[in-house]
Amino acid sequence: MVSAVDPGSGSAHLVYVSEGLAALVGQPASELLGATPDAVFAESTPPEQVDAIAELVAQGKQASVPMKLRTARDPELPVHATFLAVPSLSDGWPLYLSMFRVLGPPAAGDVPDSVSSNAPSIDHTELFDALAHAGSLDEIVIQLGERCESYLGAGSVVMALAYAHEPTSARFDLVRTAGLKPDVLAELFQAVRADDPLTEPRNVPVASLPLEIAIELQNAGFACVWVTPMLRNGTEVLGAVAVAHPDHDSPTHEQQQVLDAVARLAVVAMDRSRREADLALRALHDPLTGLPTRDLMTDRLDQLIDLSKRTAATGVEEGNLLSIVMVDLDRFRAFNDRHGPSAGDHVLTQISQRLRSVLRVGDTIGRVGPDQFLVICPQRRDDADAFSAAEELREAVIAPIELPEGGEAEVTASVGLVLVHPEDAVTPAAVLSNAEAAVDAAHEAGRDQVSVFDAELRRQLAARHELETALEEAIADDELFLLYQPIIDVASGQMIGAEALVRWDRPGHGVLPPALFIDIAEDSGLIIDIGEWVIRETCRQIAEWPERLAGGSPIISVNLSARQLSHPSLIPTVTDALSFYDIEPSSIGFEVTESMKVEDLERASASLVELASMGCHLSIDDFGIGYATLDYLRRFHMAHTLKIDRSFVDGLGTSREDTAIVSASVTLAESLGLTVVAEGVETVEQLEYLHQLGADYAQGYLLSKPVELDDAHLLWHRATLIPF
Repeated sequence: MVSAVDPGSGSAHLVYVSEGLAALVGQPASELLGATPDAVFAESTPPEQVDAIAELVAQGKQASVPMKLRTARDPELPVHATFLAVPSLSDGWPLYLSMFRVLGPPAAGDVPDSVSSNAPSIDHTELFDALAHAGSLDEIVIQLGERCESYLGAGSVVMALAYAHEPTSARFDLVRTAGLKPDVLAELFQAVRADDPLTEPRNVPVASLPLEIAIELQNAGFACVWVTPMLRNGTEVLGAVAVAHPDHDSPTHEQQQVLDAVARLAVVAMDRSRREADLALRALHDPLTGLPTRDLMTDRLDQLIDLSKRTAATGVEEGNLLSIVMVDLDRFRAFNDRHGPSAGDHVLTQISQRLRSVLRVGDTIGRVGPDQFLVICPQRRDDADAFSAAEELREAVIAPIELPEGGEAEVTASVGLVLVHPEDAVTPAAVLSNAEAAVDAAHEAGRDQVSVFDAELRRQLAARHELETALEEAIADDELFLLYQPIIDVASGQMIGAEALVRWDRPGHGVLPPALFIDIAEDSGLIIDIGEWVIRETCRQIAEWPERLAGGSPIISVNLSARQLSHPSLIPTVTDALSFYDIEPSSIGFEVTESMKVEDLERASASLVELASMGCHLSIDDFGIGYATLDYLRRFHMAHTLKIDRSFVDGLGTSREDTAIVSASVTLAESLGLTVVAEGVETVEQLEYLHQLGADYAQGYLLSKPVELDDAHLLWHRATLIPF
């Protein structure tokens, strides 16, 4: 028997059962198909034995073991079982062969009534071997034909498949002709199927065939043709096994059993080939839009770059100008969060159809990210033509899209354009990276526009890569250090805490502020290492704070990035640092920027809950400038403090809107039991307004710029930091 294993679920089911095994078990082969392999095992079979067999086969080894089958007359029939894996045609569903040899004479009644007890049994081992060790579908079918022919001893075995899977078609594609003329065989199958769907084996006398076919076969020494269909589900004809035989006799029972087995195993091979083709297709095409995936687009780009170079190298004609357009939907994640994934999927399918509608002949489009499409244009006249095509793609996105539940979605796109000339020494990976850099430039320029990757962007990308490399070395070379910006009590001016701010003393460049390297660290993943260093260093310096043991230490807060907040190393890093430096969790705080894009909000929330349960102080930073301000308050209900963004504090007292926003934020925080820190305080007037509004704490250059640890110690002992 043959079992197929679903790689997704790991479950196995039978796809082929020989007539001999079916008769032994006492069930028709058709009823066993789809059952689990252990349906034929005795109930006493230990699960450990089955697991051990599966493990051996999974390792590519053959397992030969004594075991027992559950048969019609004997629930525990001793057999010798052999199990082995069938190599996959590609990376599809694995197949496993199981062969059983009865130990000793079978019990009376175990031999099928239709077969004499002294008739020679059919050994399917060679047929299974063809399925197990051949490569492609054609190779498997050819080897099945060869083994069938060697068993029959006389006659020529022809193997034909209906590759188009058209049961009503009279045309078969010949895989093995056995030396006969292909045109004669094609006419033979057409004649056989002319008035018969071929759902049953047939013995066709050569003399009954059309004259031209009969003459050819008679001259070749054949008197009849045995035709056995390859059937799926008993009705769908996938091909046929034909034996051109020198005698007029019909096949014996044993010969027909072999032909039936060959036909069924060929169907197994065809089904496996179809499944693997479907899996490959699904792996290379987006299930939502049906567009090629990033892997397939990368392969297409590689072929076109190579073709352009080879064409130009001939000197006969110029290589093609390739333009690569990346279409990135603006703020699509926020749209998805607001309207739900169903609406998001609808928008994506509509936009994919729009983009396809404006493609030119030869263009290829794929979906290369959750909200990104890539268009490869192999034949553009010049740079202006390429830019015009990119602009046309951008414009195709912006028309409103009607949503199924009502209303409209207005979506824009930031478009990156890369031009590849035949003389350019580029790789697909570099081209895609350049396209993403062009998209980033479009984002920075205000979105909803086309940005071209040019020499300036190339220079910026090289500088960014250089900075990333240097930053990686900076962590190892201890080039990072901390400054502290005090946080004061608005009423008294006394310092109650500080925010730890990381700086980079880059050799040859001086001290770099976070704005110059944090985004790069975030994108590259280096922010995890930097964040862990900041937590450990902050804890070390808290341990050195004067009068700490007398309860006089401030709360020192550090910023958590989006990546760090959702990274599994965060909690262990904090726990280890607190333990190593022997400080109380209440001595350290963590600030979560309200506008950050958290990739895994559930994990982020879980991390904050755990930090709060440990006793750490939590703050929502930059409050008011994100897209989901109130949602953050609800999601991060475990926070202790709200930090109002400096952009609102800046207009305090001079802008009616900013003053109202700050006042409302203070009231909201008070109703939720949160304290308030106003950021960016630079004037005495702003501080006075904050005092009138009831704000608790303030931070800004009026009170103190970020200072080193020793200066922070001195500020801690001052009675007030408010300048009078």
